[in-house]
Amino acid sequence: MRKIRLDLAESMETGPVTRRTAVRGIVRRDGRYLIIHSRYGDYKFPGGGRQDGEQLMDTLIREVKEETGYDVLADTAQEYLEVYERCTRNGRGLMEMISYYYFCEVSGQEGERNLDDYEVAYGYEVQWLTLEEIIKKNEAVTDISMVPWVVRETKVMRMLAEDPHKQECGA
Repeated sequence: MRKIRLDLAESMETGPVTRRTAVRGIVRRDGRYLIIHSRYGDYKFPGGGRQDGEQLMDTLIREVKEETGYDVLADTAQEYLEVYERCTRNGRGLMEMISYYYFCEVSGQEGERNLDDYEVAYGYEVQWLTLEEIIKKNEAVTDISMVPWVVRETKVMRMLAEDPHKQECGA
């Protein structure tokens, strides 16, 4: 699995350090990627935080289902990237997060979603877009205060767009 580090901390902020592990799915079908769009104009791969005692694959399956309504085909999952991210939390200390990205396929059609309250407030919508479309739209986001993850997601998308093996991964 490839690894990258993103240090987005704006200062040597003091205070508590919050640590989080997340898993995200990269699903490709007919040249388009399964993506989550919010009312703030950002686009991200579906995924989210691992619950206590949960295996990474279980997190991938649960989070993609919750956010998109699609079922991950577990036997198609392939490790792609590990992103270590460090950022400030607006005067509330630091956040250190490791995000694991997996190529995977999903079955059938979009089903019922189970969004968290903040995901509903952000107006999460499921879309299928090309990487070029997604990158262009993410690069147009000027206020990242509500969607700081757009930096990480755009970096991953650029890497994926430059990866000559991306055509071999996913559906």
